[in-house]
Amino acid sequence: MSRPTTQLCHSARARSDRGSVILFVLGLVLLTSFMLMRFIDRAHTELLTEAKHGQQVPLRHEAYSALQITFAVLEDIAAIDEGLHSPNQGWGEPLDYFDYTPTEGIELSITVEDESAKLSLANTDAETLTTLLTTMEVLNSDAERIADAILAWSRPDYAAQFRESEANTYLRRNPALILPQRSLRTFDELRLMPAVLEILCDENGNWNEIGRRFLDNISLLPFEFINLNTGRADVLSALGIDDTNMRALEDRRLNDGREPPRPYYNLADAGAELGNLPDTDRFGTDAQVLRITINASQGGRVYKLVAIVRSGEAQQGPVRPDSPEADAPEPTSEPRPWTRNSIDSPFQILDIRENPGS
Repeated sequence: MSRPTTQLCHSARARSDRGSVILFVLGLVLLTSFMLMRFIDRAHTELLTEAKHGQQVPLRHEAYSALQITFAVLEDIAAIDEGLHSPNQGWGEPLDYFDYTPTEGIELSITVEDESAKLSLANTDAETLTTLLTTMEVLNSDAERIADAILAWSRPDYAAQFRESEANTYLRRNPALILPQRSLRTFDELRLMPAVLEILCDENGNWNEIGRRFLDNISLLPFEFINLNTGRADVLSALGIDDTNMRALEDRRLNDGREPPRPYYNLADAGAELGNLPDTDRFGTDAQVLRITINASQGGRVYKLVAIVRSGEAQQGPVRPDSPEADAPEPTSEPRPWTRNSIDSPFQILDIRENPGS
């Protein structure tokens, strides 16, 4: 091989080697850039999470402090006024009763709802469920299908009356379902029942107007009696309260600036005003289960706390609103580690949920 040809080959090989090195370096730069971007994205996400958590801490502390105040108010009213009967006693507005001012910059709202104003699905029967639905203008045949579906789903000793509610029908679905035969835990379970989905939901599977009205009148929680002081109109009507007594009950609840009437403390009080009540085994005058919803907000941040409580013996000594121990705690850099067991509650706490649905 001649000398010029040899030099040409060496030159081409050198250029090829330099090109390989450049490609290798570019590959390293690309890989490093990719890994750096991933690291920055992850760090950004973690920083946002930490920042959000830090912003939630004072709101969470304020919400749990408000829950303690609510318990103190409920216990105080129950002791003074022979139990919890109606929000008109003052427990419907616990912040006003306690005259509590939230921490500066934080907005606080509390609602206390009597679950025993509704119909407990855990302690009802097919006839009552059917009557409740027909009160809402559901056809009797459709109401019977819905009642049958709910009881077949939730009762181990109930025999389905319609084929669509039988266990084998659910097993043939895709995917197959096994009837749980225990009390419902969420309202979403209802939409797994063909009759409910057909009659109480729209074509997209969302609750229609009657479905929302039905949900507003039922409770998943177990309790024995419907509170006459707070009972929903549809529920009371389904249980046989006539129009005359219904108007009398609704008039007692009007918030028109008048001094609210004394609640019914017992069925004798109710009977003296309303006359004979149908099937008095279904009625009571106490709020047995309460749903306490607390919203604490600051700027665009919102923290929600929901507690379900049942009246019962105090787990620890109750704190009265006028006692020094009941003063709202001052915010600290290390807020109290709130848990269900750390709450001084005169009530049985059935459930506590933070930011449900988020």
